[in-house]
Amino acid sequence: MTIQRKQGVLQGVWDGLRLFPFSLSVGVCSGFGLAGGLATAAICGLCGIVFGAAFCPTYLALLPVFSLAFRFGAGSAGAALVLGGVFTFLWSLLPEKARARLCDPAVYAGLIPAAAFITTALQTTNYFGIGAVGGTVREIVADYISLGFHPNWRGVLYGTIALVLLITYPRKFKRLHKMISPAFATLLIVLPLNLFLVPVAVHTPINEIGSMDWHTFCDHVFLRGAFTPGMIPYVLCAALSIALLTAGSLPTGGARQLSAVHLLTGFLGGAPCETDGKPRSRIGALVCTALAVGLYFVPGLARMPLHAAAVILIVTAWQSLPKDAIRAAFRTRRGILLFFCALLLPVLTDILYAVPLLAALGALIKNKSNKPQL
Repeated sequence: MTIQRKQGVLQGVWDGLRLFPFSLSVGVCSGFGLAGGLATAAICGLCGIVFGAAFCPTYLALLPVFSLAFRFGAGSAGAALVLGGVFTFLWSLLPEKARARLCDPAVYAGLIPAAAFITTALQTTNYFGIGAVGGTVREIVADYISLGFHPNWRGVLYGTIALVLLITYPRKFKRLHKMISPAFATLLIVLPLNLFLVPVAVHTPINEIGSMDWHTFCDHVFLRGAFTPGMIPYVLCAALSIALLTAGSLPTGGARQLSAVHLLTGFLGGAPCETDGKPRSRIGALVCTALAVGLYFVPGLARMPLHAAAVILIVTAWQSLPKDAIRAAFRTRRGILLFFCALLLPVLTDILYAVPLLAALGALIKNKSNKPQL
């Protein structure tokens, strides 16, 4: 095997071990289910082979999807993702200057910490096993109050183990971290621990991710109930938000690739994805696909604690904060204004409406201001 091929295989292993736990967590924490996570991993890998790139679920665009899935079911979220792919393709046809107006860096710098906070609020119910429901921060908090905060402390133990591992593993095992992603290392410890402590599934005292539900998955695939009259405004807003959140920083070719991925994931019951824009070898993408998909058929995977999957999403969101972009946003008055609007609006209103409003606000401020940056 040549050195180049060996590097491609190793990169594919890393991509696969990164893709599997995140797609798994997205599937079981979003309403798509374990089968939806499998579909997401398969589509990311197969599109990676076709386009020679790496794709992975993105938590920013997951928020509109979570909101729709929690309120109206995963069929409506899939429909929004399909339309999001169409909008992403249309976005790529715009001139570069027009696209730049709708993706102000200060807006994204503010949206990411807001998204981390929203992700924490939405997934705390899975982390603590409270059973609260809702698609927005306000709905979750209101349900917390009505239910009372009575966590499942055995489940919290698994979530806390995952939290500690995700934070300390990259720092303590820097060399190993380059070979095995933190989220996968967490699964390697938490899942066997649960199987050892509670060998029989019916005796489990915690929330587990469960087995694949193909009947529900088929409902997601065919987008059942997604286009009722009352649903259309929500689906359109979510689709526009997905396009703005995933395609804003990509070149034209990358946006078109992403539009194809979103069309497939929406139709086949998967979650929104993004790409890092770095080319991958075909053999690396093939290894990534085989590994990420094959791991879904590991015996006992259904016994994975849901609490740990929720923590993977929470920690990933907070670890993705763009410190340099936040500092850059504070260099101009316009940047400060857009940053705080992007930080507060999604929390006070709804991510479905906040993203299009912020894009319009950024475009208006840029168009009206002919002054040089301060």
